[in-house]
Amino acid sequence: MMSDPLQGKVAEYSSFITNTLQPKLQLAVKDREETEAEICEYAQLRNKLQWIETGADGPINTLVDISHQTIYCNATISNPRTVYVHIGFGFHVEFTIQEAISFIDKRILYLQNNVLKHRVEVAMGIADDVEKALELLEEFKEADED
Repeated sequence: MMSDPLQGKVAEYSSFITNTLQPKLQLAVKDREETEAEICEYAQLRNKLQWIETGADGPINTLVDISHQTIYCNATISNPRTVYVHIGFGFHVEFTIQEAISFIDKRILYLQNNVLKHRVEVAMGIADDVEKALELLEEFKEADED
């Protein structure tokens, strides 16, 4: 049977892991996954723009997201030489195809080298904290058995 002070510490660390560290880790992983998805979306857009640049002469039929990936509508791009690209914070900029590809390449590099790198480091740090807290709990339990 655990002594009262030791039992209190075990309860305190268990609560800390459950109520603080695990939610932080889940949020950090969610943020990392959102950044990875954004990078993937930009890469897909770049591939489509490269396809348009190399072979599309007339109008292009496509689906357009009009409600944060919940509602789509059919659209026809009459002049596929210019496109609007979401650049963040709800802003869209009209680019030529080549300008859009250039912007997307820079945006992907920025997301990979800055945003994603930071979010991975944060998630790894929190995961390390969880691991250390769990090890400490095991030490408390082993100390009680002795």
